[in-house]
Amino acid sequence: MALTLRLVRLGRRHRPFFRLRAADSRFATTGRFVEELGTIDPLEKNPDKQIVLNRERIEHWLSVGATTSESVRSILKKNGIGRKNAAAAKPA
Repeated sequence: MALTLRLVRLGRRHRPFFRLRAADSRFATTGRFVEELGTIDPLEKNPDKQIVLNRERIEHWLSVGATTSESVRSILKKNGIGRKNAAAAKPA
């Protein structure tokens, strides 16, 4: 199974809200998914609530070979989550 970490846009017009999901790349973006890994609310005033990620699970999926979309890759990089950290977190 080719797993991808990608964003799904929810919300209404002029009020975007995103969820970060681990999903099989063969399914539609808003279709079937494996796990929800976090939320992103760009219009939230409190910066702590703007991006909420489940770091442990994201690192797990990256360690087992999940790919990321460009936008997810940049969000993870800004939050200090990446392939190097996922490889270091993988038990030997």
